Amino acid sequence: MTTHKQNSRFKTLSAWVLQFLLALCLTYGGIMKLITPIDQLALMWPWVAQVPNLVVWGTALLDLLGAIGIILPSLLNIKPYFSRWAAYGILGLMLSAIVFHLVRGETEVLGFNIFMIVLTLILLRLWKAD
Repeated sequence: MTTHKQNSRFKTLSAWVLQFLLALCLTYGGIMKLITPIDQLALMWPWVAQVPNLVVWGTALLDLLGAIGIILPSLLNIKPYFSRWAAYGILGLMLSAIVFHLVRGETEVLGFNIFMIVLTLILLRLWKAD
């Protein structure tokens, strides 16, 4: 019985750590895209200088919505399944980013998107185990 309880606590803690890490990464990206001038942002992410500002702001909004969605419903325990929906949204966003970068020949930047996908899939697996 104790082992099951410890295992459950470990899964819960692991899920929260992953949720926080995903939210932190998405919040950072979203805020950077919103507050940093495009010419400075292009030094870090060259693609932002080559797409309309609306695309940059749109991805910033999606990043921030993903960050909010992965944390708040679970934290407030109000429709916590919305966090799962946010996780699927994050998967979609990261897969779209991979396609975007592949089309542009930017394979060197795919690591972050793959990292985010792996974290999200692990989180979904932890939730499924509950």
